[in-house]
Amino acid sequence: MEKKKFWSYENKLVTIFFFSIGFVFFDRLAINYLIPFIQQDIPITNTQIGMLGSALALTWAFAGPLGGLLSDKVKNKKLVLAIFIIAFSVVSLMHGLVESFALLLILRLLMGVLEGPITPITQSILAVESSEKRRGFNMGFTMNTGNAVFGSLLAPLIIVALATAFDWHTAFYLTIIPGLILSFFILKSVRNPKIETEVKDSSAVSNEKVGIKDVMGNRNIVLSIIIFSFFMIYMMAFQIFGPTFLVNYKQLPPSTMSLVMAAFGLGFAIFGMLVPAISDRIGRRPTGIIFGFLSIFTPLSLLFVDSVSLLLLFVFICSSGSGAAALYMSIIPAETVPLKFAGVAIGLTIGIAEIFGGVISPIISGIAADAFGLTAPLLISSSAAFLAFVFSIFIKETAPAKLAIKQEINTDDVVTEL
Repeated sequence: MEKKKFWSYENKLVTIFFFSIGFVFFDRLAINYLIPFIQQDIPITNTQIGMLGSALALTWAFAGPLGGLLSDKVKNKKLVLAIFIIAFSVVSLMHGLVESFALLLILRLLMGVLEGPITPITQSILAVESSEKRRGFNMGFTMNTGNAVFGSLLAPLIIVALATAFDWHTAFYLTIIPGLILSFFILKSVRNPKIETEVKDSSAVSNEKVGIKDVMGNRNIVLSIIIFSFFMIYMMAFQIFGPTFLVNYKQLPPSTMSLVMAAFGLGFAIFGMLVPAISDRIGRRPTGIIFGFLSIFTPLSLLFVDSVSLLLLFVFICSSGSGAAALYMSIIPAETVPLKFAGVAIGLTIGIAEIFGGVISPIISGIAADAFGLTAPLLISSSAAFLAFVFSIFIKETAPAKLAIKQEINTDDVVTEL
């Protein structure tokens, strides 16, 4: 039977979405590694660097929840997903044609519109199609590891190498090819899940109809939004200003900068799938607390470690904290509400977090960098990671395995009392 085969539909879906989300973040983060090259042709201040990050996050913030609603409503999800991937690939290619900051800013705004819906659509499909014992791993592997492998590991290596060998324009021109390939496989291999499908044994406590107000009124959803917002501040400040800090402040060559950022990407890639998988076994809450604590020290490593070899080691180890991001971005929200509303829950969490972490944070970090120096964004990054850690303590457990054990214990207690 299909379930006994490795190349089951579930594994096929995970593989396709791994590359899809990875490609999204490859395009989103590529510009961060190209800023030192772009600045040679287009004068860009630290504040404007922050504005470029905020522009994409602003439109992503609105497109994310809309993408979640769209995911829960439309029947042909795979067609919508393929269209969005082709569209943002074209816009990414157009980045290579710009000759001014204004045009670059406009393209970042448009990129956010087209990339925002992709994560809620893919994650809501996975929430329904995944077996409960693998839901954390599947969603973490596609979201965390896909993001990390392509956006944080391969992007700095490939993008910097292309920009060094040719120019920064060329680095944007090749993005249309993987977009077309991915769209083909999505249309060919992905099935449209039934909207009414509901996993009866889901950890969501109710099968009743709920609306956006009900979703937003849930304690775990509110906490997930707060925690993921701080995670976004931590990640954006680090990923946007980390490369510029290493090159312009620490005077490291671009090749060394790319290795340091790739070390973060490698750790994010490995721990991005291990941390959610661990949470399947020991629970979402303790996993988030333990690994979230390590995030605090990632930006501090750039500030206080001068040895390149030690810097690579510290950044790699501390990047394990980023593996907890998927817990609050998609896994916990999806498990908190009935699965047919997973798209809305995930979209709202991402959208609101993008406003604070993706829109406001980069601008503030950029202004702080111009006023106080490039160390300021990294201090902001570390502080945000600390606050995410504090709020993670108050999350209610949602992992199916842990809830099943708890229910079993409660049942035994009732039987004993009788």
